[in-house]
Amino acid sequence: MSPVIARFHAETGPEPLFVRVRQVLSSVRELRLHGGHLAERTVGTDAPLADLRAFDPAAWDLILVEARQDTGKFVSTTWRRRYPNGEWWVVIGFGDTVRTLYQASGNKRALGAGIVTAGPLWDLVYQVNTSLVEAHSA
Repeated sequence: MSPVIARFHAETGPEPLFVRVRQVLSSVRELRLHGGHLAERTVGTDAPLADLRAFDPAAWDLILVEARQDTGKFVSTTWRRRYPNGEWWVVIGFGDTVRTLYQASGNKRALGAGIVTAGPLWDLVYQVNTSLVEAHSA
């Protein structure tokens, strides 16, 4: 059975979760681009695949993080970046695998009803990631 996942937004935190993601994804890395869904989304587009082959987290805005509800640890991240041909969003999952890439339309913010903004789960994720950030910094 898969763990239940919760979604958090950079604007509503918890901040230590986003700091933790930036600790783990702190340098340029090669992302895996083998998913069928990714191929469907990018065929015939000017998708920035070269920038995913050498993904530089510093060049992208971290927008969303999905975390396990049982451990509070992150399992996937969503990033956005503006290009001359528009804004592109990428979702990176386990093992640096791109789950999807798409060109956003309009002023997409991703602040829907499914975003956790308060409560016991938010508190758990805050506490777990505060401890992980501190342990990494020690």
